[in-house]
Amino acid sequence: MVVMKKHPEIFFDLQTSVKLSAKQEKKLKIWPGLASHVMTTILRDSKFINQQWLKNVTTIRVSVLICGEAKIKKLNQNYRDKNKVTDVLSFPSFSTLRLAPGKMDLFGDELFLGDLAICHQKVLSQAKDFEIDYFDEFIHLFFHGLIHLVGYDHEISLKEEKIMERWEEKALSLFSKAKKKGA
Repeated sequence: MVVMKKHPEIFFDLQTSVKLSAKQEKKLKIWPGLASHVMTTILRDSKFINQQWLKNVTTIRVSVLICGEAKIKKLNQNYRDKNKVTDVLSFPSFSTLRLAPGKMDLFGDELFLGDLAICHQKVLSQAKDFEIDYFDEFIHLFFHGLIHLVGYDHEISLKEEKIMERWEEKALSLFSKAKKKGA
Protein backbone atom coordinates (compact mmCIF):
# COMPACT_ATOMS: atom_id res chain seq x y z
CA MET A 1 0.00 0.00 0.00
CA VAL A 2 1.32 3.46 -0.95
CA VAL A 3 0.90 6.16 1.66
CA MET A 4 0.35 9.60 0.17
CA LYS A 5 2.01 12.53 1.90
CA LYS A 6 0.00 15.60 2.80
CA HIS A 7 2.79 17.80 1.47
CA PRO A 8 6.11 17.35 -0.28
CA GLU A 9 9.38 17.15 1.62
CA ILE A 10 11.48 20.26 1.25
CA PHE A 11 15.27 20.10 0.98
CA PHE A 12 17.84 22.87 0.95
CA ASP A 13 21.22 22.20 -0.61
CA LEU A 14 23.47 24.61 1.30
CA GLN A 15 26.96 25.48 0.07
CA THR A 16 29.33 28.05 1.53
CA SER A 17 32.30 29.62 -0.19
CA VAL A 18 33.16 31.85 2.77
CA LYS A 19 34.35 31.15 6.28
CA LEU A 20 31.54 31.36 8.81
CA SER A 21 32.05 31.79 12.53
CA ALA A 22 31.20 28.84 14.78
CA LYS A 23 28.20 30.80 16.08
CA GLN A 24 26.94 31.48 12.54
CA GLU A 25 27.39 27.84 11.54
CA LYS A 26 25.53 26.65 14.64
CA LYS A 27 22.58 28.96 13.99
CA LEU A 28 22.47 28.11 10.29
CA LYS A 29 22.13 24.42 11.13
CA ILE A 30 18.66 25.02 12.57
CA TRP A 31 17.24 27.15 9.74
CA PRO A 32 16.40 24.36 7.26
CA GLY A 33 13.84 22.73 9.56
CA LEU A 34 12.19 26.03 10.42
CA ALA A 35 12.27 27.27 6.81
CA SER A 36 10.78 23.98 5.63
CA HIS A 37 7.88 24.40 8.05
CA VAL A 38 7.23 27.94 6.75
CA MET A 39 7.59 26.95 3.09
CA THR A 40 5.17 24.07 3.50
CA THR A 41 2.57 26.43 4.94
CA ILE A 42 3.03 29.09 2.27
CA LEU A 43 3.21 26.67 -0.66
CA ARG A 44 -0.19 25.25 0.31
CA ASP A 45 -1.71 28.71 -0.20
CA SER A 46 -3.25 28.78 -3.68
CA LYS A 47 -2.74 32.53 -3.80
CA PHE A 48 1.05 32.06 -3.56
CA ILE A 49 1.51 29.47 -6.32
CA ASN A 50 -0.74 27.58 -8.68
CA GLN A 51 -1.35 24.29 -6.86
CA GLN A 52 -1.00 22.27 -10.08
CA TRP A 53 2.76 22.63 -9.62
CA LEU A 54 2.52 20.43 -6.52
CA LYS A 55 0.16 17.83 -8.01
CA ASN A 56 2.64 14.90 -8.24
CA VAL A 57 5.53 16.41 -6.30
CA THR A 58 6.99 14.52 -3.35
CA THR A 59 10.19 16.58 -3.06
CA ILE A 60 10.96 20.29 -3.42
CA ARG A 61 14.57 21.47 -3.62
CA VAL A 62 16.27 24.84 -3.35
CA SER A 63 20.01 25.35 -3.74
CA VAL A 64 21.52 28.04 -1.48
CA LEU A 65 25.04 29.45 -1.77
CA ILE A 66 26.48 31.69 0.92
CA CYS A 67 29.25 33.57 -0.86
CA GLY A 68 31.50 36.61 -0.62
CA GLU A 69 31.22 40.02 -2.22
CA ALA A 70 33.47 39.20 -5.19
CA LYS A 71 31.41 36.13 -6.14
CA ILE A 72 28.02 37.83 -5.85
CA LYS A 73 29.28 40.89 -7.74
CA LYS A 74 30.48 38.62 -10.55
CA LEU A 75 27.14 36.75 -10.62
CA ASN A 76 25.25 40.06 -10.62
CA GLN A 77 27.39 41.33 -13.52
CA ASN A 78 27.13 38.11 -15.54
CA TYR A 79 23.40 37.48 -15.11
CA ARG A 80 21.87 40.91 -14.47
CA ASP A 81 24.43 43.21 -16.12
CA LYS A 82 24.80 45.11 -12.83
CA ASN A 83 28.38 45.66 -11.74
CA LYS A 84 27.78 45.89 -8.01
CA VAL A 85 27.55 43.83 -4.85
CA THR A 86 24.02 42.86 -3.86
CA ASP A 87 22.59 40.96 -0.90
CA VAL A 88 20.71 38.12 -2.63
CA LEU A 89 20.34 36.79 -6.15
CA SER A 90 17.67 34.36 -7.34
CA PHE A 91 17.97 32.04 -10.32
CA PRO A 92 14.54 30.44 -10.81
CA SER A 93 14.06 27.17 -12.65
CA PHE A 94 10.74 28.39 -14.06
CA SER A 95 9.55 31.82 -15.14
CA THR A 96 6.67 31.63 -12.67
CA LEU A 97 4.83 29.17 -10.46
CA ARG A 98 1.96 31.62 -10.10
CA LEU A 99 0.32 30.33 -13.29
CA ALA A 100 -0.52 26.75 -14.26
CA PRO A 101 2.45 24.77 -15.59
CA GLY A 102 2.77 24.48 -19.34
CA LYS A 103 3.40 21.31 -21.31
CA MET A 104 7.15 21.98 -21.20
CA ASP A 105 7.10 22.22 -17.40
CA LEU A 106 6.66 18.50 -16.70
CA PHE A 107 9.22 17.36 -14.17
CA GLY A 108 8.23 14.18 -12.32
CA ASP A 109 8.07 13.96 -8.55
CA GLU A 110 10.77 16.54 -7.72
CA LEU A 111 10.32 20.27 -8.13
CA PHE A 112 13.60 22.21 -8.19
CA LEU A 113 12.70 25.83 -7.51
CA GLY A 114 16.14 27.18 -8.37
CA ASP A 115 19.31 28.64 -6.91
CA LEU A 116 19.88 31.43 -4.40
CA ALA A 117 23.14 33.24 -3.73
CA ILE A 118 23.32 35.19 -0.48
CA CYS A 119 26.26 37.52 0.24
CA HIS A 120 27.79 36.82 3.65
CA GLN A 121 29.26 40.33 4.05
CA LYS A 122 25.93 41.94 3.14
CA VAL A 123 24.16 39.80 5.73
CA LEU A 124 26.71 40.96 8.32
CA SER A 125 26.48 44.66 7.43
CA GLN A 126 22.69 44.74 7.06
CA ALA A 127 22.21 42.86 10.33
CA LYS A 128 24.37 45.51 12.00
CA ASP A 129 22.51 48.37 10.25
CA PHE A 130 19.10 46.97 11.23
CA GLU A 131 20.36 46.00 14.71
CA ILE A 132 19.31 42.39 14.29
CA ASP A 133 21.04 39.04 14.49
CA TYR A 134 22.97 37.61 11.50
CA PHE A 135 20.60 34.64 11.44
CA ASP A 136 17.50 36.85 11.25
CA GLU A 137 18.91 38.86 8.34
CA PHE A 138 19.98 35.66 6.58
CA ILE A 139 16.43 34.29 6.91
CA HIS A 140 14.94 37.54 5.63
CA LEU A 141 17.16 37.43 2.53
CA PHE A 142 16.44 33.71 2.08
CA PHE A 143 12.67 34.27 2.02
CA HIS A 144 13.07 37.32 -0.22
CA GLY A 145 15.03 35.21 -2.69
CA LEU A 146 12.62 32.29 -2.41
CA ILE A 147 9.67 34.52 -3.27
CA HIS A 148 11.58 35.61 -6.38
CA LEU A 149 12.12 31.91 -7.28
CA VAL A 150 8.35 31.43 -7.35
CA GLY A 151 7.86 34.30 -9.79
CA TYR A 152 7.33 37.50 -7.83
CA ASP A 153 9.43 40.56 -8.70
CA HIS A 154 9.35 43.87 -6.83
CA GLU A 155 11.20 45.61 -9.68
CA ILE A 156 8.27 45.19 -12.10
CA SER A 157 5.80 47.58 -10.46
CA LEU A 158 4.72 49.12 -7.19
CA LYS A 159 1.77 46.70 -7.10
CA GLU A 160 4.13 43.70 -7.42
CA GLU A 161 6.40 45.20 -4.76
CA LYS A 162 3.47 45.40 -2.32
CA ILE A 163 2.41 41.82 -3.09
CA MET A 164 5.94 40.58 -2.56
CA GLU A 165 6.27 42.52 0.71
CA ARG A 166 3.08 40.88 2.02
CA TRP A 167 4.47 37.40 1.28
CA GLU A 168 7.77 38.31 2.94
CA GLU A 169 5.96 39.57 6.02
CA LYS A 170 3.87 36.39 6.16
CA ALA A 171 6.95 34.17 5.81
CA LEU A 172 8.87 36.08 8.47
CA SER A 173 5.89 36.04 10.83
CA LEU A 174 5.48 32.27 10.41
CA PHE A 175 9.23 31.82 10.85
CA SER A 176 9.22 33.86 14.05
CA LYS A 177 6.37 31.76 15.45
CA ALA A 178 8.11 28.51 14.47
CA LYS A 179 11.36 29.74 16.04
CA LYS A 180 9.58 30.49 19.31
CA LYS A 181 7.92 27.06 19.31
CA GLY A 182 11.14 25.35 18.28
CA ALA A 183 9.35 23.64 15.34
